[in-house]
Amino acid sequence: MRQKKARLFFLTALLVLLAVLAYGFAAQNTVPASYAGDGQAAVSGYHVVNVHYVLDTTTPSQVTGVQFELQDANGNTLTAQSVYAAVSANGSSWTWAACQQPANSTVWNCTFGTPQAVQPIAYLRVAASQ
Repeated sequence: MRQKKARLFFLTALLVLLAVLAYGFAAQNTVPASYAGDGQAAVSGYHVVNVHYVLDTTTPSQVTGVQFELQDANGNTLTAQSVYAAVSANGSSWTWAACQQPANSTVWNCTFGTPQAVQPIAYLRVAASQ
């Protein structure tokens, strides 16, 4: 009988110890406060205005880049975080360029990695995001 009580005591002590350890591990799993959300708003788009193609100075039959400004529907100048421009002769094959906006300027400058022939350019495509 005494042996049975000792086993029961040992088993109870072991279970209590495991419960305390499990609580200790769970208490360490804390998550800092953060924000999450969901919402919607209209996507109005940019108006690309004052477009100027930059001709190659040695071969003026080629375009090295394009410059433009971004405005809203009311003519207000807009800023963007990321802007890319592309030209195409057929609307399906595009040559893309990343664009930069110098400080204190409203003009975006996009330079193609390889000059593009002027004559077949029929489309300009601009992708911009805030």
